Amino acid sequence: MIKLHGVGLSNYYNMLKLALMEKGMAFEEVKAVPTQEDAFKSKSPMGKVPCIETADGFLSETNVIIEYFESVQPEPALLPSEPFARGKVLELMKMMELYVELPSRRHYGEIFFGGERNQAAFDEARPVLENGLKALKQLGAFTPYVTGSDFSAADVVAAYTFCYAAPIAKAIYDWDIMSEVPGLQGAIDATNARDAGAKVAAAHGAAVKALQDRAS
Repeated sequence: MIKLHGVGLSNYYNMLKLALMEKGMAFEEVKAVPTQEDAFKSKSPMGKVPCIETADGFLSETNVIIEYFESVQPEPALLPSEPFARGKVLELMKMMELYVELPSRRHYGEIFFGGERNQAAFDEARPVLENGLKALKQLGAFTPYVTGSDFSAADVVAAYTFCYAAPIAKAIYDWDIMSEVPGLQGAIDATNARDAGAKVAAAHGAAVKALQDRAS
């Protein structure tokens, strides 16, 4: 059985949890926090969560792990079998990771940990986000899911990219980034309405509320 190491606040952890549940794969959740301690880095070389434990060893990096899931259990598919269509889903996933999630993450210190305004992040992140949103608008279909009629790994990534990116953009820039991509909110709502999507969203919401309660 796969063991999923991480915490419920992590958007990447929830991407993997949703992928596992959508594919009907048995797994066990193991609480783990990011650390640079050698014991954990022997499992996740960069000291990040999530990572997974398999019968063959550990794997890290969310996009790699999603492709691993697809290799060990092809059905139900989260990636198309046709090579170009598969590449387009992977392209969308990478676009959201590099040009939406990562620039938004530069504001985590200020939003979640009470840090001071990082002026470089404030100036630099928005243009990257703007380009990323334009790319997503160009590449996505949103009828009803990100790539069209079929639920895919792009929907998994979208749901847990924008769960933090949207409120961060609103708090930092007073900017509704969801309105920049018509149909995006509908696609995420469709994901969260699925059985697995609703369960993961509820667990994630509970984790966020617990954090807020501790901070208040």
